[in-house]
Amino acid sequence: MKKTTVLFLFSLFCLFSNSLFSQEFKTYKLDNGLTVYLWPDSNQPDVTGVVAVRAGSIDEPAEYTGLAHYLEHVLFKGTHKIGALDWEKEKPHYDQIIKLYDEYAEATDPAVRVELETKINEESLLAAQYANTSEFSNLVEGMGGEGLNAGTSYDMTFYYNNFPTFQLEKWLDLYSERMINPIFRSFQAELENVFEEYNMYQDNNNTHISQFLFSNLYKGHPYERDIIGTSDDLKNPRLSKLIEFYNTWYVPSNMALILVGNFDAESAKPLIEEKFGRLETKEIPERPSYPETDFSGNPTHKAKLGYSPSVIWGYKGVPVGHQDELLLDFCASLLSNSMNTGLLDKVTLDGDVQYAGASVDSRRDQGRFLIQAVPYYDANQRRYDSDKATEKIVMEQVNKLKAGDIEDWLIESVKNAELRNYELTMENPTSKVAMLRMMFIYNLPLDYFTKMPEKIKAITKADIQQIAKKYIDAGHLTVSIEVGTPKKNKLKKPDIKPIEQPKGKTSAYAEYLKAIPVKPVPEIYNDFADVKTVNLYDKVKLHCSENPMNDYFSVTLKYGVGTKKMPKLKYATSLMNSAGIMPDMDAQSVRREFSKLNATCTYRVTDDYFYINLLGLESNLEEICQLMTRQTLMPKLDEKQLNRVAGNEISSRLMFEAKSADILGNALLEYALYEKESDYIDRLTLEEVFYLTISELTGEIIRATDYTLDIHYVGKRPAAEITEVLKANLPLKEGVKDSESPVIQDRVKYDKQTIYFLPNSDVQQAKIYFYVEGFDYNIADEVEIDAFNQYFSGGFNGLVMNEIRENNSMAYTAVGYVSTPPVQNKNTYFLGYVGTQPDKVADAVDLYMELLKKMPLHPERIDNIKTYLKQSALTTKPTFRLKSQRFADWEKLGYTDDPAKVNMEKINNLTFEQIQNFYEQKIKDKPITIIITGDRKLIDTKQIEQNHGKIRRVNAKQLFSAE
Repeated sequence: MKKTTVLFLFSLFCLFSNSLFSQEFKTYKLDNGLTVYLWPDSNQPDVTGVVAVRAGSIDEPAEYTGLAHYLEHVLFKGTHKIGALDWEKEKPHYDQIIKLYDEYAEATDPAVRVELETKINEESLLAAQYANTSEFSNLVEGMGGEGLNAGTSYDMTFYYNNFPTFQLEKWLDLYSERMINPIFRSFQAELENVFEEYNMYQDNNNTHISQFLFSNLYKGHPYERDIIGTSDDLKNPRLSKLIEFYNTWYVPSNMALILVGNFDAESAKPLIEEKFGRLETKEIPERPSYPETDFSGNPTHKAKLGYSPSVIWGYKGVPVGHQDELLLDFCASLLSNSMNTGLLDKVTLDGDVQYAGASVDSRRDQGRFLIQAVPYYDANQRRYDSDKATEKIVMEQVNKLKAGDIEDWLIESVKNAELRNYELTMENPTSKVAMLRMMFIYNLPLDYFTKMPEKIKAITKADIQQIAKKYIDAGHLTVSIEVGTPKKNKLKKPDIKPIEQPKGKTSAYAEYLKAIPVKPVPEIYNDFADVKTVNLYDKVKLHCSENPMNDYFSVTLKYGVGTKKMPKLKYATSLMNSAGIMPDMDAQSVRREFSKLNATCTYRVTDDYFYINLLGLESNLEEICQLMTRQTLMPKLDEKQLNRVAGNEISSRLMFEAKSADILGNALLEYALYEKESDYIDRLTLEEVFYLTISELTGEIIRATDYTLDIHYVGKRPAAEITEVLKANLPLKEGVKDSESPVIQDRVKYDKQTIYFLPNSDVQQAKIYFYVEGFDYNIADEVEIDAFNQYFSGGFNGLVMNEIRENNSMAYTAVGYVSTPPVQNKNTYFLGYVGTQPDKVADAVDLYMELLKKMPLHPERIDNIKTYLKQSALTTKPTFRLKSQRFADWEKLGYTDDPAKVNMEKINNLTFEQIQNFYEQKIKDKPITIIITGDRKLIDTKQIEQNHGKIRRVNAKQLFSAE
């Protein structure tokens, strides 16, 4: 479950041609008003199902913020049927809980509130005897469902997961039933989980920046509030208001059912009518209107919240679906885009600023046009440029837009990019779902997207200038973010007892759902023959696969070396994305040439591999490859760009590392696993970064291309033809070096239980990791590893989430899994994680250690786990773009056929005893390393030491390289 901040960058969606909707696409309404979108796609291995509701945080009463998001959480707890073991006995306690929460909201005396908390807890414990709050997620797992989750934004809430085609009737029954008489069980316990989610966001400075920005951009409108709600409102909840919110907005005429994937629409329609037609028809109340925020006088707001300084200029925009929306988005793309050809991209590429870009934030009621910049960082002076100097650089480019001073090639480049992005978007089922969800939430006409291509083609320079003057010449506000630490609310752990639910019991509804007959599972496997592999030279291979959907090819060059062996390659790669071509072609000119060819070229690097990625029209493939080859062999790297890259690294280390809760947590974990070999210690010093030169970084790129090379081509041309084309046009070499990648680091060996603790009083949420060294990996163990991971940490059904979150309300996120290496004969390891309030840490450690040392046994879960593993294996079908790379990864592991096919017999014969034996042989009784960072004043270290041993305290300086 997640909170989603929606910044609609319409370049993602303004991309759809008249062929958008295939003849199979259907949309209609049920008699009760429910909207239905059906988009069959036989190329998808399963079905994505979504229920979307046109209700979000904008619809909450001002005094009860966070209702929409909290409702999303408790809609997983069942109904008067789902999870109801004895509703008649549960109901009196549930009604009493509602009444007590109303009293709690009215109470002001702290002693009375504590007493009411205790009473609510007592009633919750009694109610829990008659319910199974995990049943909904168990039922989804039992039908092979994956990706179960939900999201809440300002304008919508949506619930979703993927499921096998043959389970369509069960899925429709379950998802419609969850909307009929939902019971918001475990309200008190789940509220603590929402608090933990709140804490998690509070430890990210970007959360505070967004809150400050939106509170000023949308002042006087519900959009000024954060989606998750204020801490004061979260502390003062009313269950009755949650029920009222549900009854008001969760009505069929305000909801949509979306199905995209491998199903038959005609067979689905009567089932949809039968299941979702049960929802009761209700009227939707009229929504209030809100005044526009006053930007007169161009106000400026400042706050010390950032890891680094930034400036945002906000202008009035338009809501989703407005006639000016497309042109505003086009203006944003002319300023900055994925091709890096925009006016603001140029000042970034030139090194005048660290970053500059534009975006559109369009919502249901209002919208904003945003320009953001990070000032240039002078690595010599160790300081950033002023906001005033940055504004002068940025606004010089913005003024060109307003004056119509835009070259024709740039306008055509953006048009081509958006049409190209459409083709790529249509390859992705997730994007189709997002588009349909958007159509419903914003009441967009059915031809909204199909008319976009012609509208894009018709855009003129005069249109751009007119829109830029209309909106970007008007009043605006400036938000200046300075370096600083946000204030945080430290929350206190409530004195409530954990929920204990009946084990192994199911509702009558669960038995009914399981009894619905399904057709035999079709077992369709990946075929390695779909990829043709050709040896171009020794250690240079070409992998070819077909593009069945459009005329855009992709070529990925994967060199067998990364930053583990060549640490300077990180900085060289960054420069390559802003490189010109010797002798006299600058970076912007190169971007212009790629855009003329309707292509993209990007460079990236990981620990193990250096990549060059090309994408463009098949008809231009030769010219695109030639241009990339010239750039790779003769890169023109710029000193100012090098200063920008070095400045990013230096400022990040000096300002970001010491303050970011995530980086400190990761650095502590790396230290525990690798000590001095940690990526935060074994790296270039700041002095080495500062003194990097253009010549040595140019040499790094050349040296990187000396290693083993795998080329992955996806397109229309046959293997024989593309072999000759790529040999003639790519920078290929004979006699390349053997690759040592992937580099698998040896981890620290612990012979006894060890505890690391990094005190950090600035964070609101503590981080706890649990590490156990594993065993020599062999793919023969794959099924048992997957089965254990699903049992121990399988989403909402796993032991960790069930015990840590559902029953004890200690965390929003709690996981634990055996991690496997990308090659055999290297060690696995177990890694667990819990994020929780500091005053819950000691209890969370106790509980997690109990799970690791004496794992609870629930053999009744084995059927669900087998179903899940089987469907997960059968639906692991890489997209055509990624097929050759995924097959190559499988072959590197030792598979000669689809892993699903190889492992299916083992999955079918899996027993619970195998999971138990795996745990006892591979996990139990092994030394456990506990790694904790959080506020030492609130963490009960005495309890931890008493129960688990002496704590080894570390400080932040130990975690990073000496600079």
